Amino acid sequence: MNTQPDQERLNTQANQPQEPIQNKAPFFDLESSGDSLEDGRVTNLYFQRFRMMDLSFFVFNLIGTGLTVIALELIHYDQQKEARLVILWMIFISNLILMGLAVVRNQAKLKWRESKGDVYSGFTKEHVELLMEIIIIVASPLPFLDDISFYFTNDFVDGDVYYYANELLCLTLAFRVIFFIRTTLLNSYWHSNRTDRVCSLYASQADYMFTIKSLMRNQPFTVNYSAMILLIFVFGYCLRICESPLNRIDISSNDFSSYANSMWCVIVTSTTLGYGDYYTRTLLGRIVMSVVCILGNFVVSSMIVIITNESYLTTLENKVVILIDRLSLKKQMQQEAAMIITIFGRMHYAKRHLDLSEEEFTDMSKKMKKYAIQLKLTTRKYVAARALGSQLEEINSGFNSLKENLKQTSQLQEELIKANENLIYKIDNK
Repeated sequence: MNTQPDQERLNTQANQPQEPIQNKAPFFDLESSGDSLEDGRVTNLYFQRFRMMDLSFFVFNLIGTGLTVIALELIHYDQQKEARLVILWMIFISNLILMGLAVVRNQAKLKWRESKGDVYSGFTKEHVELLMEIIIIVASPLPFLDDISFYFTNDFVDGDVYYYANELLCLTLAFRVIFFIRTTLLNSYWHSNRTDRVCSLYASQADYMFTIKSLMRNQPFTVNYSAMILLIFVFGYCLRICESPLNRIDISSNDFSSYANSMWCVIVTSTTLGYGDYYTRTLLGRIVMSVVCILGNFVVSSMIVIITNESYLTTLENKVVILIDRLSLKKQMQQEAAMIITIFGRMHYAKRHLDLSEEEFTDMSKKMKKYAIQLKLTTRKYVAARALGSQLEEINSGFNSLKENLKQTSQLQEELIKANENLIYKIDNK
């Protein structure tokens, strides 16, 4: 066979100049993202930058929220106009800074997602979120609206009642609570760059809903009680604002000028008790209480489900209960058998020595028969408990075997994923 052409082709390929291998960009160069595969160090630095921007947003949101609460008290009682205007201007300036931080935070998030290989073009979901954030921030008390009021009529009082414009804008603080919740979730263990990478391997999305589900699984009581407390404080605050026009005229009944009364009304309504000692009389107040009814039912129902699930025994606890039950039944069998032997011995002794009358002998026979029936029932329970324990052991053995097989399959899958990543990396570097 003639191999000369093949040999010449091989020599030609060997003599061709090889392309130099390009060194990979250092991990601290955040602007280099030419590789198709994700570099964990680069994406983690982008994520830390995004988290830092979110914390800055959290701080200024907290400052603006605190100033708004103070301004609400001054607006509600129409006191200290000069101090009120100073606080309103401080709120205005903090909101301007907050809008700038919202834009920077959104850009940091997009940079992080782009470093992970996501491509964004046009008007995306992140831009919609940014627009909603800016609307919530803008809808805050403003110094230009300090003297503006809105009058309306109400069937419960005579004459016109009114809302201050800035008083109504204070209701937007209920939406700002979402920003605090978002920052809390973002800084939890279940929302990180590593979590996002692991979720991408298993075709899952590491969003805020995933974080909430993870927290509900590991800390159900903490999440549920936090939601209940947040519901009481936030909607109690909103209810106090909504009912303020009537409180300025008549506080003899339904005094919602007290924050404690507002929270009490939210508690009674959300738990479906409805004592009726406090009730809303304005349209906005009724809208707020309608939302409280829906959210309260959800939170209370979740609490019942969590308590029910927590009351179930785990597999190991169930084994312990079955074992203790068997030991208790075994001890009961011994006591009943001992009573039967004791009564039988006394009857045999009395029969030989004629110490018992016929009536006493009959009573002892009935008592022995009673203990014999109890012993028979206890023995059946013991056998059933022993059989149940054996069945549980067989089921647990089967589950353990299945778990081991799944573990081996998972390890094989991870090895295949690593091999696939190495192959793609080699192809990209050629």
